[in-house]
Amino acid sequence: MPEKAFSPFVERPSRSIVYLIGSFDSDSISVMKRTTATSPRSLALLLAMLLPGCKGAIDPAQLENLRDDLDAVVSGTRGAPPREDTNRDGWDTEVFSARAQGTLKALALLLDSPPGKGPEAGLLADDFQCSTLRPVELEETFRDQHFIVRRGNKTKSPAQRKGRAGLEKTFGELLAAFEGSSDRHSKLKLFEVETSGKDSARTRTYFQLSGRFSKGRFQVKATWRSAWKRKGEKWLLQELAAETYEETLSLGGEKPLFDDCTSSLLSTSSAFTSQLLPGLDHWMGRIELGMGIDIGGWQGLAVGDINGDGRDDLYVCQPGGLPNRLFVQNADGSVTERSAELGVDWLESTHGALFADLDNDGDQDLLAGLEPGVMVHENDGKGHFTPKAAKLLPAALPYSLAAADYDLDGDIDIYVCCYNRRKGANRHLVFARPVPYHDANNGGRNVLLRNDGSWRFSHATVRAGLDVKNRRFSYAAAWEDFDNDGDQDLYVANDFGRNNLYRNDSGRFTDITAAAGAEDISPGMSSCWGDYDNDGWMDLYVSNMFSSAGNRITSQGRFHQGASDKTRAEFRRHARGNTLLKNLGNGRFNDVSGEAGISIGRWAWGSKFADLNNDGWEDLLVTNGFITQQDTGDL
Repeated sequence: MPEKAFSPFVERPSRSIVYLIGSFDSDSISVMKRTTATSPRSLALLLAMLLPGCKGAIDPAQLENLRDDLDAVVSGTRGAPPREDTNRDGWDTEVFSARAQGTLKALALLLDSPPGKGPEAGLLADDFQCSTLRPVELEETFRDQHFIVRRGNKTKSPAQRKGRAGLEKTFGELLAAFEGSSDRHSKLKLFEVETSGKDSARTRTYFQLSGRFSKGRFQVKATWRSAWKRKGEKWLLQELAAETYEETLSLGGEKPLFDDCTSSLLSTSSAFTSQLLPGLDHWMGRIELGMGIDIGGWQGLAVGDINGDGRDDLYVCQPGGLPNRLFVQNADGSVTERSAELGVDWLESTHGALFADLDNDGDQDLLAGLEPGVMVHENDGKGHFTPKAAKLLPAALPYSLAAADYDLDGDIDIYVCCYNRRKGANRHLVFARPVPYHDANNGGRNVLLRNDGSWRFSHATVRAGLDVKNRRFSYAAAWEDFDNDGDQDLYVANDFGRNNLYRNDSGRFTDITAAAGAEDISPGMSSCWGDYDNDGWMDLYVSNMFSSAGNRITSQGRFHQGASDKTRAEFRRHARGNTLLKNLGNGRFNDVSGEAGISIGRWAWGSKFADLNNDGWEDLLVTNGFITQQDTGDL
């Protein structure tokens, strides 16, 4: 039977609000249902009634999440946007950068398909010279059945080419490797500027060019070094050379290593076509902000086999006003959306969810980080879920969940990352306001929920030692026994500054981040553990944000002129990108990001170690991007 098209304006018979009268300790529960959409007020009431054993009273242990003894947080941004005219602000290097990047992009269009007509007049200096952008000698550094990787030999440099003809020859050599390709696309990021007086400058730029062949795909990644000189009001390109060069050929023919199967799996579901596919912009203009929807798009997902059929199913979190969706996989690989039928189509804003066997009965139960707190659902083994417990988080908004048996008592405990504190009606306005920006400690307080059995969860943050440096705008956390002592340690990735590494010593945690060399002062988005070098010790990868503008600006002399060198260096680190920390096996980590070549993950979010090509070595998969939409230029 085909699914009905979804509309948030039509009363739906599913996902009733369930008011539970009494306590979950009783065997019989009086239930009253409504078929209207869940409101923040009504769900908060539901959560309060679900507190196990409290009979309407708030568990005193959770009051630690209500403490207000630190400086208040201004949650959200309301200030006027910065001026776009960098010239008026005196940032001459940024004015130059915009012009230089415009010139490089104009030249790079010659490499796209279809190519441009050639270098425009007035872009090159009279004494322009360049060297080859694809080295004559390439060293093969990796080969398997999927990929061939070659890198340039920097020891040999050919003679310089001069003028427009020299540039066209250099570009021709680079394009020779793409002969017969289609869908060529180039991308540049100017990330470093050094000026010498008012009439000369040097830049470094990340360059990428990709194309498609019948035998596979081809990608070039390089760092270009350029020199510039001013002529009147124009900046002209004087030199161009490749500082680093790497090319990768995929051997999968027309079929890539990964195939986007979203449409083939989900297109028959109205929940996908009518709700997910239109995108957040569509719903922002149709749902009231009071329902908990915002432009950030912070919602996550959870994967697990909910009915024991051996096939993974997918739970998709949604912003307020839109029901969460549960796609159950069928035997033929297709999916059926069953969130209402299975009792998990919450309309409350849900940032994160997690499948885990919380009662040790062999099936996957569900945790959902709803706006008021964490809702715990019991799985009956067939994929039907019943709310069994809830933990209100009155002081902070839950963002993501991580599960592990930290105290080795045989059941799974929950760590909840709470990004920023609630503050009045405007408790979440897309972005928080960290103080100070590069090393903030005024965010929400994360919570450890200890599983006491029988669907009872107690707040254990303070007594477990996890309330140390616990106001760091946390996005995500990852459990792992990094010191191989038999218990689960915890790493927390924080936005706007330092992360946290908590060592577990028999159920009591100690913050050892600084001593272990694992602070990684950056805008932490996620973290994952994996033994990338197969030495028996789990290493750590942290997703941050790479910013070409941030790299340029923080390196200028006028940036934070009154700040210490240490503070300026921390700001520069903030824009560097992702981090790989090698576990040295002695309780310390070494930052090997540069030599491993993993920093440029763009605006990174989730990351995962996985052996993608089955060669016994952990690879890295990093998601990136943010708000994407058409820019019409019309206000």
